[in-house]
Amino acid sequence: MSTYVAKDYARLSTTGKIRRVSKLAAAAMSKYDISVHSLRLYCFATNLLYEVQSDLGERYLLRMAFPGWRTLQDLRSEAAWLAALHEDTDIGAPLVMPASSGDCVLPMTGLGVPDTWYATLMTWVDGRLLAHYLTCANLERMGELFARLHIHAKHWVPPSEFTTRRFEAFLSRGEPDVLFRHEVLRNFSEDHRRLFLLARQWVEKEYDNLDRRDLRVIHCDLWHENIKLDHGKLHPFDFEDTIWGFRLHDIAMSMLDLLETVGDASFLRLFACFRSGYEKLLDWPPGNLAVLQIGRLLWKANYVARFASGSLNSLCETDAQIFRHFELTGELRLPD
Repeated sequence: MSTYVAKDYARLSTTGKIRRVSKLAAAAMSKYDISVHSLRLYCFATNLLYEVQSDLGERYLLRMAFPGWRTLQDLRSEAAWLAALHEDTDIGAPLVMPASSGDCVLPMTGLGVPDTWYATLMTWVDGRLLAHYLTCANLERMGELFARLHIHAKHWVPPSEFTTRRFEAFLSRGEPDVLFRHEVLRNFSEDHRRLFLLARQWVEKEYDNLDRRDLRVIHCDLWHENIKLDHGKLHPFDFEDTIWGFRLHDIAMSMLDLLETVGDASFLRLFACFRSGYEKLLDWPPGNLAVLQIGRLLWKANYVARFASGSLNSLCETDAQIFRHFELTGELRLPD
């Protein structure tokens, strides 16, 4: 009698890998006191996300976190802040559902899948992505949302097991600095090398100059595709990047994404609306927003240097234009 041997995970197609992890997702759902009616793949964006419907008609989102992307402590910290937001505010962020064991994050292994995938089950967030409705009125609401999160985080005391990671440099999660290694920099032109080294100096100096009293828990990835609009109200989600950081950093990341989406001309108008909404509730944080956005560009370039080095030259050509313009004018502007 022949014995069936499952194909090695690394040799599977993307579809085959997803099929394997979906079995792991089903195994994770068996650990909740929820009678599952359906478990459907929702999307694959670094992590695998599933829409769950119970026999009672309740909807949930199950996230299977890609191995190595975030630590167990990171994800438990996310769950702790979401629980506090649910208890203290009406912001409408998702709530992490505990498993039968009481655990909010489940390490899942086995079923022909290597490494550990962390399962987190959350309440479903209704609405449509804000990305489809980038109006001045909605950007003003977005500014108010940021301010409300920053106000809550200022007064919230996280549990002792909360992450101690701080986003106070262009790399802050223990990532290796590949971009500025000699063997990478030597492939840059002399001018590009000068601009990238200069950009790093700007960013390091800016973070050093920020007031440490402004550090608090931040979302760190609250852009317009991590917010839903539902009957005129904004609901944030995807808190997996929860970390200690500065208000200006939190805003800078979001506004860079907005700039890259809408372009320079529309950005100025929408940014003014965002700031107006923020300042209804909270003073604008001091510091140079553009320099922290340059830090984000360096982070992206480092990511490409680590995982897609073949695309590094074209990305660095674009970034060098941005850095050169900033050097001359003090303004962050995308190349034409």
